[in-house]
Amino acid sequence: MSTEKTIRKPTTIAELKEMIVATGLSLPEQQERVARTALAHPEIVAFGTAQSLADRCVVSPSTVVRVATALGFDNFREFRQVFRQHIRESSIRAADTLC
Repeated sequence: MSTEKTIRKPTTIAELKEMIVATGLSLPEQQERVARTALAHPEIVAFGTAQSLADRCVVSPSTVVRVATALGFDNFREFRQVFRQHIRESSIRAADTLC
């Protein structure tokens, strides 16, 4: 019997933030830097790569992948998809206000 907690995969940035708060997730310093940068600048994740986010945070790409998995995703691609969806929805809302 496994005692490891299963983290439900967030589908939105709001869910991701809620999950971090609700679970009291604590990350090592470099991973926390990646998570904070991703949440503060979703466009960097949405339009970038693990390498570009790593460069921005001065960490290795494997640290970026570890953050994604710590947050419940199978890989960086799944993590990035949440940020892409956020950008899409933000663009649609912005366009709707112009009409």
